[in-house]
Amino acid sequence: MRKERLVRIKSDVFDVADRIREVDERYLLFYNMDRSRFEVRLKGREREIVVTWNDPLDSRLVTKLRETHVRRVNELLREIEESEKRKRIEEEKELKEKAGESAEAFMSLAWKTR
Repeated sequence: MRKERLVRIKSDVFDVADRIREVDERYLLFYNMDRSRFEVRLKGREREIVVTWNDPLDSRLVTKLRETHVRRVNELLREIEESEKRKRIEEEKELKEKAGESAEAFMSLAWKTR
C-alpha cells in the first residue's frame, strides 16, 4: 500500500493553521494530495485524522473543531441526553394519545353493543 501524499500547512491566508492550535496545541493541518482535501491530525499520531475538510480553508474549520473538541465532551453528552429525553417524552405523549383513541373506540363499541 502506497503512503498518502500529505503536505503540512504551516501558514495560510486566514491563519487557520495557527487558529486550530488555539483549540488544541496537538492539532496539525495537512492537505492530502491523493484525496484533494484538508485534514486535521494529531501531532505524534499523524495517522489519526481528527477532521476532514473538503471545502475551502476558512474559519468554518476552526468552528467545527471547537464544536467537536474533547473539552466539550460533557456539554456534548448533556446535549445528547437532553435531545434523547425530549424524544422519549414526545414518544410517550404520542403513545398516550394512541392509547386514548383506542380506549375511546373500544368504549364506543362497548356502548353500541348494549
